[in-house]
Amino acid sequence: MKKFLKITGILLFALIALVAAALLWATSRLAKDDPNIPRPSYKQYEMGQGAADRTPKPSDVGFVVDSAGRGRIVPPMPPEKPMDIHTAANQKHNLSLRSCFWPGPRARNGVFTNDANSFSLENQFPDTGTTYIPTALKLPEGAKLVVQGDFPHMRHWNFNTYNPRGEPQDALNDVEIVPDAGSVNPFLPGVPRDAKNRRYTFTIVNGKPATPRPANTLYTFADAGKEVFLWMRNYVPDHSSDYLGSVALPSVSMVTADGQRLEGDAACEASNTPMRGKQLPSSVDGRAWVLLTHLPWVDTANVGAKDVEARPLQAFFNRKQVVSDLFFPLLTAKQPEQIGGWWSNKVTRYGYTYLSRNYGQVYVMTAKMPRTPKNWHGEKDNPSDYDMRYASVCTGGSLTAASTPDCIYDEQLAASADDTGRYALVISRQEDRPSNANAQCGVAWIDMGNGDGMVGGSPQFASLINRHTQVHADFKHSWFAVTQPGTEKQAMGEYLPYVLNLKAKDRFEALGCPVDKTKLWAMLPK
Repeated sequence: MKKFLKITGILLFALIALVAAALLWATSRLAKDDPNIPRPSYKQYEMGQGAADRTPKPSDVGFVVDSAGRGRIVPPMPPEKPMDIHTAANQKHNLSLRSCFWPGPRARNGVFTNDANSFSLENQFPDTGTTYIPTALKLPEGAKLVVQGDFPHMRHWNFNTYNPRGEPQDALNDVEIVPDAGSVNPFLPGVPRDAKNRRYTFTIVNGKPATPRPANTLYTFADAGKEVFLWMRNYVPDHSSDYLGSVALPSVSMVTADGQRLEGDAACEASNTPMRGKQLPSSVDGRAWVLLTHLPWVDTANVGAKDVEARPLQAFFNRKQVVSDLFFPLLTAKQPEQIGGWWSNKVTRYGYTYLSRNYGQVYVMTAKMPRTPKNWHGEKDNPSDYDMRYASVCTGGSLTAASTPDCIYDEQLAASADDTGRYALVISRQEDRPSNANAQCGVAWIDMGNGDGMVGGSPQFASLINRHTQVHADFKHSWFAVTQPGTEKQAMGEYLPYVLNLKAKDRFEALGCPVDKTKLWAMLPK
């Protein structure tokens, strides 16, 4: 028995030593960038004349050290596109729109800040077609928050509550909010979008929804006194005037269990928590990413990517599913639970895949274009005949950096669709962009970026994310229709996005101008 215990002790010590050595090695990989990694250099990592808060700009290869002393590689700033939401003209004004309850806007690096430790840098795969305002709160027993304001002038707008893991708990969406007496909800079909009287009031309460669910009520799914996260999302404000859609920030007051009403700073203080106005931690620890990408059976140089001519995107269900698919595919659940992650939007479903520049420098993403409303130019009509309220495509970094090089949303992408309704989106680095990858030649383009965003990481890695938001009940071919992995084609049909590998820009340039899309469609699986 003593011999058994001795051997067990030795094995346990060896295991602890191995784990400690692995963590030490992974930590060392994150401490300093490897000078032998051939990183591309860019002139522009910021918007306009620099980030709105004037934080120091990154180096030519995107290296920057945040205020907590951590280094990272940020993606370059792509050229500004027509109808972009964050622009050099509005970035500084947008940063000033904040209150004691709403700590201010967040977006990809280079817009509001270059500091990855700053609240104003979005580190959860942000979509550049929307602006995020996360806040944190707690509610005493029997208390409620009362939120009041004007419906904004924008495409889509909603509120989500989250647990500390970044999984959405409850949501209250624009069309669900009943307007105040004498006002209208301009998000409802048939209501003029420019209506003058557009006031609303809703409440936030603890716990889970009652049955029947009362109107204009958002739930924390938490007990009294527990920290809860709340995000307000602002999609495609009219004319990109400001991220709030030309209205003021919502006011927030607290009504206590005994009926006392706290306004302004008093309401902020009574609902305050340690994470209000603080940066969220990475969803996947950097050391874990380093260790997982260097497992013996993982292709470290091409994580998640495949060297194939055409590859479909797959549906996102939760964080565990993503990690197991990448590193432990035999452990992936056949029917994973749809719980979201990375602070996802409850009325959005996502598709994703991975690219490697080692396999190709130029890719094309294509699918049939869903019908979406138009609003950027301030259109007054609010139609009911749409498939979804919003759709977009974004490139991204690793699960740890969760950075976003570039995005394009439906209204920007629509011009690339042919007579069949199929769009063509070219994805490459700026240096690899084909000369005919532009609107004049009938296609759209977004920046692949410069890698996984990790110090010591790969400059060849890229992720690709497709969003379908607030899908109409009658539309049956969105990411919402995919109930288990592997059924994407059956569920989505022509609306399932595929990524085509064109390998190099000269092959794409050979398609001419206008681009001969029939040759692209010929690459799709029959």
